[in-house]
Amino acid sequence: MVVVFGTVCLDRVRRVPSLPDPGGYVEILEETLLLGGEAANTARHLASWGVPVGLAGNNLGAGEEGRRLLELLRLAGLPTEHLRADAGETPVCDVYVTPDGDRTMFGKGFSAMDWAAQAESFPVVPGAWFTAEPNMADASRLAARRAAEAGMRTYLMDFVREDEPLQPGGFWQTSTDWAGARDDADGNRRVAEGIARRYRCHAILTDGPNGFCWSPPEGPARLLPTYRCPEVVDSTGAGDAFRAGVLFGLHQGWPVGRALAMGAAAGCLACTRWGASQSIPTLEELRNLQESQTETTDAILSACAAG
Repeated sequence: MVVVFGTVCLDRVRRVPSLPDPGGYVEILEETLLLGGEAANTARHLASWGVPVGLAGNNLGAGEEGRRLLELLRLAGLPTEHLRADAGETPVCDVYVTPDGDRTMFGKGFSAMDWAAQAESFPVVPGAWFTAEPNMADASRLAARRAAEAGMRTYLMDFVREDEPLQPGGFWQTSTDWAGARDDADGNRRVAEGIARRYRCHAILTDGPNGFCWSPPEGPARLLPTYRCPEVVDSTGAGDAFRAGVLFGLHQGWPVGRALAMGAAAGCLACTRWGASQSIPTLEELRNLQESQTETTDAILSACAAG
């Protein structure tokens, strides 16, 4: 099992020709209401690939939006027994996607999530993987510590404070939206290596089409390529898909290099689909991408296998 703790929300995804200048106007070309949130996105990818998942996090809200969110979770086949839907406001994220696939987000209901989080209510399975993101601040960190103390292996995404509950031998992932800088390979390598040394964990720092850095607990950080994306439609949730791909491999007991290649393929194909979890790439599609771009796959595998 992989236990996913974190944000579960509604995504109102809106396709626009461009973002307006201050005070300007832009017509919305298309709008779709989808299941969203880092935890829900990651759990849905894993579940679609046959991995048993546990899902826990914020209260879904008591009103009509909460009922809609619960319905979307059930339609996705995700477990809901550790999610409350009895109080508060449903988190909703308005996502504006431009033709280059980039997204701009506005949210409501997120600031209160820490109060409603179920940090003590998630499946505890010693030896299984636990993953979280810090949108619920102290609750997410408390849940991560509880999981580690119970003997679970942890994979934490976007935890970038100075006092994070990273576990020796665990995994840390973030993007250049949160650490390092875009198109700064040397600087990003130093960031990843610094995290890996400090916490004795695996550190992953992604930089979109520029590739990603991976640093093992010992040894130098490596700059790894990512797969060429056939068409960028919407980059929403690409990091969640990357995380799910790596976790899929780790759950299978794969070597780190093979798991990272799976993550890179999942993040790439996520950008070719509308919404973060509406259309999940199949395992066959992920294998086909890796086999069609063997130079990238081989580069990742050989770099991770080296000393």
